[in-house]
Amino acid sequence: MNVHLKAWPRDAVATSPAGAGAVRFEALDSWRGIAALLVVLFHGQIVSHIRDFPLVRSGEAMVDFFFVLSGFVIAHAYCGRIRDGGDFGKFVFLRLGRLYPLHLFMFGLFLAFEGMKAFVPGLGNPVDPAFSEGNAPSTIPANLLLLHALRPDGLLTWNTPSWSISAEFIAYIAFGTGVLLLRRRAGWIFAALLVAAPLLLAAFSDLGMGTTARMGAVRALYGFSAGAVLYVLAGQRILALRASAGGASHPDPRWTFVELALAVAALWIAVTVWTTPFAYAMPAVYCGIVAVFAVERGLVSRLLRIRPLLFLGLISYSLYMTHMFVQLRFTNLARLLDIAAGTHLITQVGKTARYGAGIDAGNPYLGDLLMLAMVAAVIGMSWMTYRLIEMPGQRLFRHYARKRRSGTAAA
Repeated sequence: MNVHLKAWPRDAVATSPAGAGAVRFEALDSWRGIAALLVVLFHGQIVSHIRDFPLVRSGEAMVDFFFVLSGFVIAHAYCGRIRDGGDFGKFVFLRLGRLYPLHLFMFGLFLAFEGMKAFVPGLGNPVDPAFSEGNAPSTIPANLLLLHALRPDGLLTWNTPSWSISAEFIAYIAFGTGVLLLRRRAGWIFAALLVAAPLLLAAFSDLGMGTTARMGAVRALYGFSAGAVLYVLAGQRILALRASAGGASHPDPRWTFVELALAVAALWIAVTVWTTPFAYAMPAVYCGIVAVFAVERGLVSRLLRIRPLLFLGLISYSLYMTHMFVQLRFTNLARLLDIAAGTHLITQVGKTARYGAGIDAGNPYLGDLLMLAMVAAVIGMSWMTYRLIEMPGQRLFRHYARKRRSGTAAA
């Protein structure tokens, strides 16, 4: 393979080597949906067998898969398209359009509900009064500016999982800047970040790979750089292997074995090492998943392209951004039921008094049903936000990007 780190692959912008047009990594889309669902279940504060399942308890590790996949896909789509300041501005604007509309919408929902807590007794957690700590007014500007992954105190704020959206946007800016300044040698920047980021996490983060709002941007740069370097080193080979399948009607048994072995190994590693220092190796593991399933030659890839899993991939960003709001509303309803009917549903599930309140239905099987109901509600809301917020928001940003570009060309 004649692809070296010193240069970006030529003419590798969203096309296959055979010139067959845009590449859609459908198996990886489904992986992203599965990862998002695991994060949803990980955050589910409901006493149940599902919550206690080891893979679910390691769901936090899936965030790094998002970063690795994002680095690979962004490098695939943009490594040859940022040639000047105008291209850089368009790239940043369009990536903002991918993230910001839903982030702003969900932030507005959290803000509105925070106001309700001041007027409805018993609605909120007694140790988490309205507009306090992570929801204090002083935290609003950082959330609006997508800078809340850079808090020195590590405090999670408002829509708590959105720290990773802030971190990913910072990774986008780093990527665009690197490609703009160094062009085809920008791979060296991501190679350097791939080495430096885990060292910084080990040296300055007590949580290591588990860091969120304090050094979340460094964690994102680590995974994103791993994905980008993977594309620099192997992107053209991966695209060539996809093309060489030639639309074969039957999966390749050899690729099926590799896909199955890697999927099982990756999930097993996530379960066994996430709380250990070996968690620093997770981006490398995810690079293996991305490299193999981007080729889409085996039976597992074919199974991943069934409609329900592709649907999860389609709404994966909404799943990630809406689930905390939905889950907290389940807890609010349980708290109000405790007050009105004298039940005892609210219990301490998580580690802290502020974030640990959850639901215990008295039977783990009932808890499983309640967890499934919560997931169904998240999926329903996610489908609506995908249709009504995500897609219109992206179209609006694309429209203004084209309008600005055409206006600049005319001038």
